[in-house]
Amino acid sequence: MGDVFFVVSKLAWGVLRADSLILIALGLGLLALWRGRWRLGRGLVSLGVAAWLIVILTPLPGLVLRPLEARHPVPDIAGPVAGIVILGGAEDQSALARWGQPGVNEAGERFLTALDLARRYPEAPVMFTGGSGQLIPGQAMQSEVARAWLTGAGLDPARLILEGASRNTAENARLAADLAPDRPGQWLFVTSAFHMTRAVETFCAAGWTGLTPYPVDFRSRTGLRPSWNPAESLVTLNTGLREWIGLVAYRATGRAAHPLPAGCLYRG
Repeated sequence: MGDVFFVVSKLAWGVLRADSLILIALGLGLLALWRGRWRLGRGLVSLGVAAWLIVILTPLPGLVLRPLEARHPVPDIAGPVAGIVILGGAEDQSALARWGQPGVNEAGERFLTALDLARRYPEAPVMFTGGSGQLIPGQAMQSEVARAWLTGAGLDPARLILEGASRNTAENARLAADLAPDRPGQWLFVTSAFHMTRAVETFCAAGWTGLTPYPVDFRSRTGLRPSWNPAESLVTLNTGLREWIGLVAYRATGRAAHPLPAGCLYRG
């Protein structure tokens, strides 16, 4: 069942992302015009162009993303720390295979923050969870990049716990739970702010307790004033849409717990 969900979710997102929908509208409109269906063709092309202008000229992308990023604020840590959990997704997997250097993408703050937390809490183990989220794996595993990046930055390999078989957040939660040492205190939970809502609910559904969300990589901007950056606007909108669709799908299939069960979040 997990394999089916993984494949279906990847294929569905390939169609439902904003740029795909715009291209589908434009493509169907051009096809209709080519076949002489002028009214339908003009309508579809106009719809595609209007949607594209809304994405790049309005604050819509930030409005979609901001509620997700505001759900869990950056915490003031108090109390014992059992460990640090980093969710995969910040790795540039092609860089290690091609150039022999571990690289990070725009979510690289996950590693930077985890290293800072590891320095502040030197007795805490650091767990990374992530294998490959690709339908056809062919690059270095996320866990391989994480090992090279974290240990290369000075983290003691003896503190590092790697889970490298998971393909999505649900598998992150389930497989990492099997490796987590039984230690008193809270687990500092590091992932991008836009992903934190779904990640927390998913880890809670998998039985994790004592989580302290530590969001990083904030991408929505304050205020409603749009800026001329079409590529960034499209990426921001796609990021928000993917998380909202994923959150609905995870809740509907029981992969995410909503509301959160007692004990899931650390209360001191």
